[in-house]
Amino acid sequence: MSAVNEIITVIDVETTGLDHTTDHITEIAAIRAEVSADGTIREIGRFQTFVALPPGTEIPEFITELTGIRADDLRGAPDVNCVRTSLRRFLLDSTVIAHNAPFDLAFVPLPMFTLGFACTRALSRLVDPDESAKLADVCARYGVDLNGHHRAMNDVEATLQVYAILREKAELNGITYRNVVIDSDERPLKYTPPGAIVRTIKRTEGAA
Repeated sequence: MSAVNEIITVIDVETTGLDHTTDHITEIAAIRAEVSADGTIREIGRFQTFVALPPGTEIPEFITELTGIRADDLRGAPDVNCVRTSLRRFLLDSTVIAHNAPFDLAFVPLPMFTLGFACTRALSRLVDPDESAKLADVCARYGVDLNGHHRAMNDVEATLQVYAILREKAELNGITYRNVVIDSDERPLKYTPPGAIVRTIKRTEGAA
């Protein structure tokens, strides 16, 4: 099986924590692009915004240390409902890509009129089962620049490059990865996107 040209939208969210039922989005970024059969990327457009937090909500200190995002950055930002509405339009008629898609799609549910999703973390585990699937490690392995990790647009730019590389490897080897999410000992699945195919993988030393 060979790869084909496709329109994708790579997304990333930064949040106040890891629990989509109690935590909140602070930043969203996305790049819409066409990926050709040979892995060439043609960027179509970008979407990036901070997101206002509900009244009384604070950004934990460890999140600010991780992302660099502070309360002052969010002043005047649109609220989450407005941002989700705008993002849904940006995602129309594309395949949604994210590194650890169950996390991002828990905060930004996959809208109708998309072409499904692909998780580059799952894709990495399927293509390189004995290697770490952390975004920084995948980027280092394939020579992809990752500057300013844990800022939404920086992670999106790197994930776009990673997807183009790993997609070609998966297609050449007949690996099913579309709509696939990984449940594993080191990273138990906390949210399953609608229609997802769950693959359970046993613990592998060094993988994450």
